[in-house]
Amino acid sequence: MINKEFKNKINIISNINKLTNTMSMIAMSKMNKFNKYLTILNDLYEESKDIFNLLKKKNNSIIYCCIIITSNKGLCGSINNEILKKSLNFIKNYNCDIILIGKKSIDFFEKKNILIKEKIIFKDNEKIKNIFFSNNILNNFKYYKNIFFFSSKYINNNIKIIQTKLFNNIKIIHYEIFNFDFNNYIKKFYNNVLKKIFIEHTFCELKSRMITMKSAADNSKKLLKKMKIIKNKIRQFKVTQNMLEIINGFNI
Repeated sequence: MINKEFKNKINIISNINKLTNTMSMIAMSKMNKFNKYLTILNDLYEESKDIFNLLKKKNNSIIYCCIIITSNKGLCGSINNEILKKSLNFIKNYNCDIILIGKKSIDFFEKKNILIKEKIIFKDNEKIKNIFFSNNILNNFKYYKNIFFFSSKYINNNIKIIQTKLFNNIKIIHYEIFNFDFNNYIKKFYNNVLKKIFIEHTFCELKSRMITMKSAADNSKKLLKKMKIIKNKIRQFKVTQNMLEIINGFNI
């Protein structure tokens, strides 16, 4: 009976090892794809942010916009909890409209009974062209004093929780604009920033999931090895016990 129970436990742990290894490999494969997007979006953001801050219209609003980006799924370490903790501290100190992206943040703030302005859920395999703000959200952006994104970013081989401030003051002497579609540019900038920050966070989510699943796979492998040793010891004990019974039977 004990031997049978050990076999069942070994089979379960073996299946967990295979599953966690597979999830780790899948996360690594997806990371490579998102890394290509990040290079392009980072360059685009760096080239356009100064122009955006130069052209945006100032207002006297006292309301901020807080955009919180989390994952739809778990199994990615403490990333989501750290983002929610950081954003919650910010919300307590400022008058904010809250926009949530991802099931984890939506579930968290709904339980807190905090007023949510907008809820957005992108699919895990969402195409980059489908990651954008609705026109209703974009039109409301002009009424905020500033817009803050809360997300994760991979910096110097570490995953860090960051707060991205969108509006910055730029000192200029003079500029002229000819035949420039201001509204179209602003909308595209907002959507490109969303794409950049969302994919940065997704990359960190995958990186964390890969590390977590790799660690789980290694631990299950060690546990599997220990259980096989115990199983063999039990089997050897039973064989020895049977042999002793046979020997004692002959002596009688």
